[in-house]
Amino acid sequence: MTKVEVKNFRLLRDVSVTFDGDVTVCVGRNNTGKTSLAEVLSRFLRPGDVSLRVEDFSTDSYFEFSDAYEKFTSGDEVAARDALPEISVKVFLSYDSETSEYGNLGPLIVDLDPECGEVIVSIRYCLKSGAMKEFFRDAPVALAADWGESMLLSLVGPRIPHLYERIAITIDPTDETNYKSVSMTEVSKAIKVDFVKAQRGLDDEKERPKDQIGKILESLFMVAAKADDGHILKDVATQAENALEDIVEKLNEHLHGMYSKMAPTVSDFGYPGLGNRNFSTRTTLDSKRLLSNFTSIRYPGSAGVELPESYSGLGSRNLLLILLTLFSYYREYSAQGSKPCVHLVFVEEPEAHLHPQMQEIFIHQLGIFKKKFPVADGEDQDWNAQFLVTTHSAHIANRAGFSTIRYFRLCENDPLLESSSSKVLNLADAPGINKEFLHKYLTLTRADLFFADKAILIEGTTERIFIPAAIAEFDEKERNTEGSSLSSQYVSIMEVGGAYAHIFYPFLDFLGLQTLIITDLDPAKPGSSKQLERCCVQEGTATTNQGIKKWFGEEEAIISPAELIKEAENNLPIVGMRALAYQVPEIADGPCGRTFEDAFILANPGLFGLSSGDIENTLDAEFKARELARGRKKSDFALMFAIEQQGWKIPRYIKRGLDWLLGQAVIEDGYKSTRAADESGSVGQVAVR
Repeated sequence: MTKVEVKNFRLLRDVSVTFDGDVTVCVGRNNTGKTSLAEVLSRFLRPGDVSLRVEDFSTDSYFEFSDAYEKFTSGDEVAARDALPEISVKVFLSYDSETSEYGNLGPLIVDLDPECGEVIVSIRYCLKSGAMKEFFRDAPVALAADWGESMLLSLVGPRIPHLYERIAITIDPTDETNYKSVSMTEVSKAIKVDFVKAQRGLDDEKERPKDQIGKILESLFMVAAKADDGHILKDVATQAENALEDIVEKLNEHLHGMYSKMAPTVSDFGYPGLGNRNFSTRTTLDSKRLLSNFTSIRYPGSAGVELPESYSGLGSRNLLLILLTLFSYYREYSAQGSKPCVHLVFVEEPEAHLHPQMQEIFIHQLGIFKKKFPVADGEDQDWNAQFLVTTHSAHIANRAGFSTIRYFRLCENDPLLESSSSKVLNLADAPGINKEFLHKYLTLTRADLFFADKAILIEGTTERIFIPAAIAEFDEKERNTEGSSLSSQYVSIMEVGGAYAHIFYPFLDFLGLQTLIITDLDPAKPGSSKQLERCCVQEGTATTNQGIKKWFGEEEAIISPAELIKEAENNLPIVGMRALAYQVPEIADGPCGRTFEDAFILANPGLFGLSSGDIENTLDAEFKARELARGRKKSDFALMFAIEQQGWKIPRYIKRGLDWLLGQAVIEDGYKSTRAADESGSVGQVAVR
């Protein structure tokens, strides 16, 4: 499977998702459509009845019901059917055009082009033929103001499960007008779908996790029993059945002898109508039921004592369940005589109960499992499995690699429309980004940009310690005046340094993530050897900060600190959804810090024994602040004011940045909320990290 296109299913209004050959990882904030993708494919590609409700349609498609009804009342039923919303899935499959055997793919191929190696299957959930009148029955002739879209939906919504149906066609990739109807049986034979759900109930002993393992072992045995004659799995199942029959026969002999000694005959009671009949015992053991009801996992302990399954950690049990489930799916696949062309396996949130290192190892090994399972069964065959993983784990996302990541992002809709939809981005298609550097950096730093509402990129350790404290101080004051806060949003703070911040610019633009970059002005002037050396802001002729230079131009561009301060005199420099915050004077034409420590001292002169007279001379004040900062260790400086000492003032450049970030929109469940629009006093969902 190379690609799927989904339309009108919940948040998936119109998305296209490409698939990796082995593992595709779906990431994004909560409620962005990741699980919806797995669910719609699972429902549409499996055989059996499909019954969807009006709630399963994208909210953006609701107005189309009204549009279709208006066309229907005008007498144009053809146009009404075209306008009526449908939920559809289009699947793209690739195959070797040189092959001589197509197997289960054969019924889906309709083209005559010998060079074509693609199959397109379109599955639609649409109104049944001839059901239009019944669908709109009892609706008014015209939708008046008091009988609008919501009332029409309440009328037709309950009819959707009965009057809509799923139909499938296969389309010629070389000519879309050439297609034919196919049955869902034919589709399911070519595309097998399985699902590994998140194991959230492992810590509840009432759920009896051993039952889950027993059921998986039972399914493994049943698959083996149904295998074709001569298959290695069939031989194993037959041997197990024969062994059990021998046990049952001996058990019956033993039980019959015991019964005859301890139970009286019926004739002793002289019960009327029974004559001289008697009863005997017969024990039947079902090998499959033995596995599901009486099989559990034991772990070796000390001194020969075996420990029960519940004594093992939740992570180990979860991993075991996932592996056994995947192995059972492989067994079902391998036991089929005519194998599916594609085996799509959804793995939902495998991080549940797994520690970070285990999460990384799991996603790294997942693509290798499909090679190991045939070896474990002694089979000389390939398992053509494709895994689709949905996750909220930064460890899994960062380890997976850019080429496998699909980023789900809510679109920015007008809140007055009360609708929402998602967009799916393929990170492999992101233009202008250094994929190798970013993948390594995100993996090493455990960054969680894929799941954040907003992001703050900072210089180093000092800012890493101080910024959360600054946000808390900022929120304490802002909450009193505006009612909203950054602490109620999921803001990811990443330490990138001034030398690397610019590498993230195109990546952040591609993700569409509101981001504040807090960096240092880093002024410099020519030294004795004509090389740039550090200096105070008033003396500077250039900046050595690569992030600032790349923001305003090429790396070779010479931008003076005076020009930079003028650029940020009234507002932060902004490009798209990014804003840049560097040191600016606390007062007009006043002294300016070159680093965070300098700026903090100038913003809080009284805390460092400086008076207003000490900072009247701009250059002299910058020298004094620099000397005071030079005598302090950076981390100790940040810790003192972040934890120990209170009553300080946030440097102006940081406060301006936080104020800008707070004022930017947060898309929550499809609604665009801002400080002005949020009357409830909260935006977002999770605390700052």
